Amino acid sequence: MKIKKFLTIKTFFILFLLGALGFSIWYYQLSNRHQAIVKTEVLHFFHWMDADWEIENSENLLSLRSPDLLVDDIYESMDGPQSILNVNMNPDHEPLRWITGFRTEVMREGETKHNNDYLCHTNVDFFDAIHFRNLNIPERMALQYPRLTTLSNGINDIRFPEGFGFPVPDNEKFIVASRTLNHNIEDPFFKVKHNIDFFMESGETKLRALNPKAVVLLRDYDHDDPDNPDFSKNPALCLPLDLKNHKVVNKEGKWLSSHWVLPKGKDKYEFDITYQLYIFEDTTVHAMAAHLHPFATAFSLVDATTNETLFTFNCDNYDEKRGLKHVPVYSSAEGILLKGDHDYKLVLETDNPTDAFSDMMAVLFLYLADTQMDEHLSKTYYSIPNQVRNDNSIKTDSKLSSD
Repeated sequence: MKIKKFLTIKTFFILFLLGALGFSIWYYQLSNRHQAIVKTEVLHFFHWMDADWEIENSENLLSLRSPDLLVDDIYESMDGPQSILNVNMNPDHEPLRWITGFRTEVMREGETKHNNDYLCHTNVDFFDAIHFRNLNIPERMALQYPRLTTLSNGINDIRFPEGFGFPVPDNEKFIVASRTLNHNIEDPFFKVKHNIDFFMESGETKLRALNPKAVVLLRDYDHDDPDNPDFSKNPALCLPLDLKNHKVVNKEGKWLSSHWVLPKGKDKYEFDITYQLYIFEDTTVHAMAAHLHPFATAFSLVDATTNETLFTFNCDNYDEKRGLKHVPVYSSAEGILLKGDHDYKLVLETDNPTDAFSDMMAVLFLYLADTQMDEHLSKTYYSIPNQVRNDNSIKTDSKLSSD
């Protein structure tokens, strides 16, 4: 009996060691990014770090506080630990609510002030099929990528001009994904939390609706050998990064990269984004925000038909370390006119003084006047008395939730 017990314990111990060895071999073959994902999942699963999101909702603010995220290595853009949440943006079941701005602050353990060095990005996506179904405007489905915003290194606060917002009906959940960055601190070991705020207004206040558009500067790469581009074929080719997640098809149906290795020195990139804007009539843009990486110096929206620069984001990089210190935002009730029959392009200027690895992405978020949505909401929401509106909302949500 003792021998059997010994063999059972010994067998279990051997299997445990073999499992640990196999896991270690598998883990250390992963990329830095995927190691961060696995590590975070394990730490949260065993509750060795705070694993829960905290949510606070009030009339004018929806606040999220992320689980702990461990900073224990150099984490380049897109590589650090992240946490993802599906969050109800209208938990009080108002028939309509407005988002009027966003803010993310990353707090290192023991500190109470936002540290820009640790903000890689906070992405906010909505489920477009559910969103437009709930608003009863199904013709909007699948027309564009449903990303509402990205807050990132150098730009952690976006506010729409007064009187404008993004409509959120009842029964609406968004995806919030917030990732940590560390370009500069060697051998770190500390925790951070991401505090994410959505600035809100009640649907009782009638605002002008904004339609979010994300346009991306794309670059060609060597499709025969992406990791070893033949620059003799085309000097404009880039060395792409993570083509699995960061390649986009252009209007001709060719795949291009949205994430690439930034060469040393000064560079200038241009890309036609007319087909991404997808506008066919005159409109105005009332807010803009840029997602960029370190060593971006200027990012411009240009009317390619008139060659007029409509707005430039002049970027402020740190002198003593790597990172974007500040990227401005655009917010105006008057807005900038975009002509439906004009072409538009993005122009990015960079200046990389180092020999070390650096990467680049350039995405512009535009918030356009949405006259179609204004007219739709005026007919289907604001023309109906409040009590009837609430009753109809309850009936509609009940039906939708059973689908």
